[in-house]
Amino acid sequence: MAGRHMPSRPRQTGTGLARRAASLALAGTLSACTLLGGNANSNGVTGNQYAAASLDGLPDNLAARANAVLQTYKTPPASLLEARRRADNAAGTVEEFLAAEGYLAASAIPRRIDSATSTPRIDVIPGKRFRIASVSVDYDGEVDDKTRAELDKAQKGLLIGGPAHTSSIERMDKVLLNHLKDAGYAFAESADIDVLASRQDATVEVTYKLTPGPRVKLGELVLPDETNVRPRAVRVMRSWEPGDYYTPEKIRTLRTRLRSSSLYDGIGIEIAETPDTDGTYPVELKLAEAKPRSIGIGASLSTTEGAGVDAFWERRNLTGRGDTLRVDGAVANLSRDLTASYELPNIGRYGRTLNLETGVRQQETDAYDLSGLKTGATLSQPFNKNFTISAGAFVDVTRTVEYELTRSGPSDPIDQVTFSTPLSGTYDTVKDRLDPQDGNRLFLTLEPSISSGTINAVYTRYLTNATTYHSFTDDLIAAARVEAGGFLGDTDVPADRLFFAGGGGTVRGYAYQSLSPTNIDGDYVGGEALFDASFELRWRKSKRWGYAAFVDTGAASTDFGAVFGDLRTAAGLGVRYYPGFGPIRLDIATPINPREGDDPVQVYISIGQAF
Repeated sequence: MAGRHMPSRPRQTGTGLARRAASLALAGTLSACTLLGGNANSNGVTGNQYAAASLDGLPDNLAARANAVLQTYKTPPASLLEARRRADNAAGTVEEFLAAEGYLAASAIPRRIDSATSTPRIDVIPGKRFRIASVSVDYDGEVDDKTRAELDKAQKGLLIGGPAHTSSIERMDKVLLNHLKDAGYAFAESADIDVLASRQDATVEVTYKLTPGPRVKLGELVLPDETNVRPRAVRVMRSWEPGDYYTPEKIRTLRTRLRSSSLYDGIGIEIAETPDTDGTYPVELKLAEAKPRSIGIGASLSTTEGAGVDAFWERRNLTGRGDTLRVDGAVANLSRDLTASYELPNIGRYGRTLNLETGVRQQETDAYDLSGLKTGATLSQPFNKNFTISAGAFVDVTRTVEYELTRSGPSDPIDQVTFSTPLSGTYDTVKDRLDPQDGNRLFLTLEPSISSGTINAVYTRYLTNATTYHSFTDDLIAAARVEAGGFLGDTDVPADRLFFAGGGGTVRGYAYQSLSPTNIDGDYVGGEALFDASFELRWRKSKRWGYAAFVDTGAASTDFGAVFGDLRTAAGLGVRYYPGFGPIRLDIATPINPREGDDPVQVYISIGQAF
């Protein structure tokens, strides 16, 4: 609790209480308890810790906490003088602690100390516990009637007749100040907390003195003179219309938008102290631009998919509109791809983003070999900070060789051109992508498609994915994921559009694609229905190391009626190393209900959590 001077003036009936009422100013007492640490026992020594004193006369419900606030020492006092000094300090600490608990007239008096080798004792006289008699607010300035009524309602949170806890008194000061700021009083300040105490009645009267200042209507953004970003590209991130009343949330939203643009390393936001002629207050931005280029590299390794390396190069603010050009490449045992993308944000309004991409890829799986070229565009629009919808159009040209057709001899490749218009919606409250702690994420996509060439088909592919994260403590996280997908329309779709299960992305512990439908020769052919789910318990043991236990289940099949009968489950343990940018994970999984030929153990190494 931040320290605050809370002057007190004793009533005529209790003039001697001024000193104790003034001790309410020691609002940092409870916070300081954590810093002081330590525990006292009957002989004053705990392991290698030496208590400054032991306490007599405390109420039973406060004894443990009062002892906990006493400072402990690694060595015994070197002299009688030091022992007395420690005892005096301990007595002052106890009085401050009791004042914070409402015992404003408490006293703590050290007994006479004749030897530095014995633990001093302190006699505590707590006295009466003071209670709150009244709460009022004095305003040094004008406050509109609606806000005043809200503040009158809010101050009732400090219960009349309740204990005079300093933490509660100071917390109410912050509550009242926050109400003022939320109502538009951007420069509101708390001038003081006035506490009048009565020894005779054992009560206090609390008066909050607030200086609201002007009610601020936000105006235009004032940008730095020298910037490489076009002014329009910055102003579109403004989170209010000129003339809207100030709220802290509007400023926080602006700061979040500026930070998420990745254009700036430093962000300062200041509201002018005087209004413009139209009555609005300009908002000045102080921005330090980030370096425009980034590169990155990653790697993965598993006993099912083999090894892989991926990298990217990114150029931000390419044309001064906050736009980004990015090139991604990946090389792995089963696939290779190279994709170039261009992102233009905030088209017409904040959040509306155009993404153009084109890429080539090769895949070599147990079901098929594929070479392809894909190009398209996506337009996305957030409706709020959590919910986004997007629509796109893509052309995908592929050449595929399916293994089920080659067992009896050479097979002609399957050439396809697929036109698709994916529609998707995302609800996301997860903040940390690489290491989620709390929140939920729901993703649903519908992809109407027309494939022509060797195979002609009209169909809609759909896929939904839901994940949730819950932190029981700062170190213990539970994570769960469910995914399902299927098709509507024609069933004779290209092999690379079908669903496959097994491996690091679905069910760890089983070989890549091994939980997919097969033909009579045992070749994987892909399924028209998919279901998989995972549960993981993550424990962060230290700053650098963590552990995980998980269970995965899933399968791909010909339809949803069959997929749940084909489910296979695996369990495993994992190790997480946290270098500072996200965890590097090592997972070891084993099938719970293995089939003949399934390996007993699979190993996965990658960057980021599994989901």
